[in-house]
Amino acid sequence: MKFQWRLSLSAIVISAIITGCSVPTSVTQPPQTTAERNQSQVDELLTEADKSKPIKAAQLKAQAAQLLLQMGKQSDAAFVLEQIDVSLLPPTMRFDIAKLQAEASISQSRPEKALDQLDRFASSNQTQLLTEQEASLLRLRAEAFRLQNEIISEINALIRLSTLLETEAAKQQLHDEIWQKLLTLDPETVSNRLRAGTNTYFEQGWLELINELSSNKQLDSQHQAISNWAQLWEAHPARSILPTPLKGLSQETLSVNKIAVLLPFEGKLAKPAQAIKEGIMMAHFRSQAPGRTTPELLFLDSGKINTPVQLAAILKELNADLVIGPLTKEYVASLATDSHISTPILALNYTDAASREGLYQFGLSAEDEAEQIAQKLIKDGASKAAVLTPASNWGKKIADAFSEHYSAMGGKVVTRDTFGETSEFSSDISRFLSTDASKERYKKVRQLVYTRKIEFEEHRRQDIDAIVLTALPNDARQILPILAFNFAGDLPVYATSHLHSGSADPIQDQDLNKVQFLDTPWSLKPPSQDKILISQQRANTTSRFGRLYALGLDAYRIHPYLQQLGSLPNAEIQGETGTLSIDQTGKVTRTLLWATYKEGIPQITE
Repeated sequence: MKFQWRLSLSAIVISAIITGCSVPTSVTQPPQTTAERNQSQVDELLTEADKSKPIKAAQLKAQAAQLLLQMGKQSDAAFVLEQIDVSLLPPTMRFDIAKLQAEASISQSRPEKALDQLDRFASSNQTQLLTEQEASLLRLRAEAFRLQNEIISEINALIRLSTLLETEAAKQQLHDEIWQKLLTLDPETVSNRLRAGTNTYFEQGWLELINELSSNKQLDSQHQAISNWAQLWEAHPARSILPTPLKGLSQETLSVNKIAVLLPFEGKLAKPAQAIKEGIMMAHFRSQAPGRTTPELLFLDSGKINTPVQLAAILKELNADLVIGPLTKEYVASLATDSHISTPILALNYTDAASREGLYQFGLSAEDEAEQIAQKLIKDGASKAAVLTPASNWGKKIADAFSEHYSAMGGKVVTRDTFGETSEFSSDISRFLSTDASKERYKKVRQLVYTRKIEFEEHRRQDIDAIVLTALPNDARQILPILAFNFAGDLPVYATSHLHSGSADPIQDQDLNKVQFLDTPWSLKPPSQDKILISQQRANTTSRFGRLYALGLDAYRIHPYLQQLGSLPNAEIQGETGTLSIDQTGKVTRTLLWATYKEGIPQITE
């Protein structure tokens, strides 16, 4: 036993000795983060710079400043760069340091200091800079001016920069940037700069371009304006590389030698078709001028050429370049899905079917009015509307269109109702405003408490901000007083163009006072020369039917610009039927004028 104990004791002692003599276990250090590694590198560079000669020290400090800028330590970078004596450096290094100093100042939002640093470098530099060096300094100048909100100086720096770029892609990008900056200038500033007398050739050219296009808001005028500018500024870089938004304007208008006008010669639509035809012919006649070629008009009967296949064959035979028409929704719908016709078509109606490329749709759609009324209500702060329309299919379509657009904009249609025969207007409107319901409630209460006297004041529903009305003139003249009688005289009324007869009648239209409605320039503005000439031959130009002459005029007028209207953002033409533009589906939309009846006479308000 003693032996075993002594052996165990010896083992313990030996173990303790071995443990005591062993090497201590090392502690693992966590890896450095990227920021820590960068900071260590900065410290090393600056330490080495303190031991180096001026040129080497400047190089090391520049490297350290670049790292500090990458780390977001702009103040530290600026401090390091300020320690460099650039007068001791060779020209190339002076440029590098000046560029870094300006970058650091700009990153600190100190544009004045950046410009001072760039100016000091420019005044002391004795060598020719490389093109890319000059370009980088101009970009820094432009950025500094941007921070100062010195738009003219920024534009001029960008214009000088644009003359140094070599690739077309780089020039295009910069021309687009210059154009966007020019668009922010107000007309007075542009006018003053044009007369300054200190502009370079390139600066003056850009200013002339923005001035020409700002003075002409309509697409047809802008197309002519940019053509005139290009002739005067043949050597200007923007002539060969126009800003992207203007490229469509410089394109040639639709080349048309023959126009096939596809309208019904007989049937219930023959009379409307004749009015449209006369509008087209008037616009064609008025477009003729010495030295200008006008297309030949070919009139086709849509009653006989009534399928896309027939039409395709006729167009090929006639070598027609454009079709205006047809007039019916069904015919337009068949063309929307057709694959036989490649000739562009300006249809004179709309279809709900998906359209195809080359098919444009234009008409006097009440949907345009419904959408604009919805926009007007939202703009005026009316978020709850009551809609009153005739008990007819066309009245329902307008109510449906308004409700859809209004709801999409955040409005709520609290009630929709219709009116029928004149003899029923009172009951229709009483139901519409729930004044009949208030009477019924009184009767029920009176029956329950017949032993007591009850004071009763009839009232309309109170959850309405505005009334939207669609009614022909005679109906509207009777409906408005009944609305007032039913306690709705304080509610604003917004109406479609159906309310407007087209002729001034201040005595009959007194009851329409304060009603806001929208209509075409043809009906609201002083008559154009086209309308005057047609009125000499036709007595119905001021009626609702007379808007068809305007449709024909506009259809002819916009045909050269169909592609541009469809491709250029915000492109529009002022027409007789409204301000015309084309959406992505090829539909021509009309922005109408707003007017208000005052003393029985419509007054244009916007």
